[in-house]
Amino acid sequence: MIAPERLYLAYLPETPPLTKYDIKQQVQRRFFGSEFTFTVIGDSHYIGAPELGFHELLSCKPIQQGRVKTVPLETTRRSTDHPVGSVDGEIHTGRYQFESVEVTTTIRSEPLSAFPGPEEFDIAHRFAPKAYTTINCRSTDCYETYHTYPEYDLALYTENRFAELPVDRSEAESEHKRPITELE
Repeated sequence: MIAPERLYLAYLPETPPLTKYDIKQQVQRRFFGSEFTFTVIGDSHYIGAPELGFHELLSCKPIQQGRVKTVPLETTRRSTDHPVGSVDGEIHTGRYQFESVEVTTTIRSEPLSAFPGPEEFDIAHRFAPKAYTTINCRSTDCYETYHTYPEYDLALYTENRFAELPVDRSEAESEHKRPITELE
């Protein structure tokens, strides 16, 4: 297995063609009052709720659509001692709006030893010794993932917190969806 050099986080306007990816595990479940699909793919994960217009893809392969955040793994590995300006290894925080939902996504780099093990998670796939992708619905409005890279002594942790946005009836859009908007 070749170690990836970077990860790509994207919020897409629709479900990506998952047939392009090697699906390792897929689970449907209710989360935040909607039907979600949680998928571990050979390149990382896809989590989606079409009803909310929410489609998150984290991949080792470049993503050509949507709003993409690139996370270089080699630089991230070197920064696990929490560089100046980071908060507990935080390497990205973004607030995104999908229809009537706001999602705050935080990505942190941690040493591999910080990974609590696959038993703590609802969904876990082992790619190689100490190389996992895990997903956990921690509460009714928050899910978390770990992506571990033993070749970099790295555990990338993501947390997604969902909040309902107030609906202003004077500006309600009944026939079409608002585009994905990054708030920060």
